[in-house]
Amino acid sequence: MLKQRKYFVKAYFCIMSEFIRVAVSTLGLLLSIVLLYNIKKNSRANLYLITYLLLINLFNLIQYFTMFSQEKNHAVIFLVHFQPLIVLTGPFLFFYVRSLLTDSARLQKWDWVHFLPSVLYLINCSRYYFYSWDRKLAFAADVIQNRSVMLSFDPVIFSGSISYVFRSLLAIGYVIACTVLMYRHYKEDVRRHIQNQLIFRWLTILIFFSYLMNFGIFYYVAKLLYFWSYDNGFTVAPMSALYIGLVSLTALNAMLFFFPNILYGLPRLDYELSSAVVLPGFSEPSFAKTKGSKDFEMSDSKLELISKKVNSYIIDKPYINPSFTVSLMSSQTGIPAHHISYYFNVYLKVDFTTWKNNLRIDYAIELINNGLADKLTLDAILRKVGFLSRSTFIRAFKKRTGKTPSDYLSLE
Repeated sequence: MLKQRKYFVKAYFCIMSEFIRVAVSTLGLLLSIVLLYNIKKNSRANLYLITYLLLINLFNLIQYFTMFSQEKNHAVIFLVHFQPLIVLTGPFLFFYVRSLLTDSARLQKWDWVHFLPSVLYLINCSRYYFYSWDRKLAFAADVIQNRSVMLSFDPVIFSGSISYVFRSLLAIGYVIACTVLMYRHYKEDVRRHIQNQLIFRWLTILIFFSYLMNFGIFYYVAKLLYFWSYDNGFTVAPMSALYIGLVSLTALNAMLFFFPNILYGLPRLDYELSSAVVLPGFSEPSFAKTKGSKDFEMSDSKLELISKKVNSYIIDKPYINPSFTVSLMSSQTGIPAHHISYYFNVYLKVDFTTWKNNLRIDYAIELINNGLADKLTLDAILRKVGFLSRSTFIRAFKKRTGKTPSDYLSLE
């Protein structure tokens, strides 16, 4: 009697843990979608991270709907269809870690190899994809009655048990690869550039919880494959695996709230400065560390490098191009766009648009002082310095000088 009571208590906590996990997964999935929608075009590394978070949340939802749900329609959707996507969790984690450490998010020529397991899984599940809806419903009903039936989805290349085990082993293998990659860069980066320590702490936590989650999943899957145990349709899974998985999943979803600055990327400035020129009237910014920036810092020398690079770049007045943007500046200077944003927002404490408009206004004043106002209209001058709108020019002029263009001209 006591043994039976313990069994039901374990089953109860197992079910409650899975309900909590599905809630966490759903919220994490929604968060990933929101981040994916708002991601900037130049943040490919962040795209890898968000895709990784999206896939691990999707996997946990799949686990719930295939192992615990009593609803056939849910089981039909989640049983097999997403297997090719789920095996991409490892590659996207690897792409993210590599791009963060090397400051290059471009995929290499041989990176297509990382997608090969996904292609194999797609082929392996191909028969199931062409099942009729009624046949899939019948299969889902059989799975609900006996969960081990989910392994018999008519695979093409390898068995269902191999597909579940290999997915977990593959994910663990990629986490190990990320660990090796991080260790190699740790020896090169952290000992030379103390400002990179926050990035390595972030990656350590990310990889640590990825280890916990994937080892928990592997133990969970292995236990189920070899020691199937049911009562009234519910799986009595190893509780330790469930708790580890729940804690890890929650931590992975919450980490960005504790490391918001991580979206700036790793501050690696490996470009060369061809000439160091400081324009007259543009003083070098102070690089003293601010209280709020904590230890996510670029070194003083590298901030000075950016400053000199920017001052050299604006000698040719690229800002008078009406289409002048951070992305254009990045491509022409070789400075990563997130480094430019970090430099302006954190150290100059001015947004890029204000900085750009101030340069345009200063150039307009230079033209006016040189007598160009006697030859050109105000509209012609504002277009010559890069503005397209008269109202925008007037607002920027007043913000910069405290006077409207008309007031300024009347003083000339």
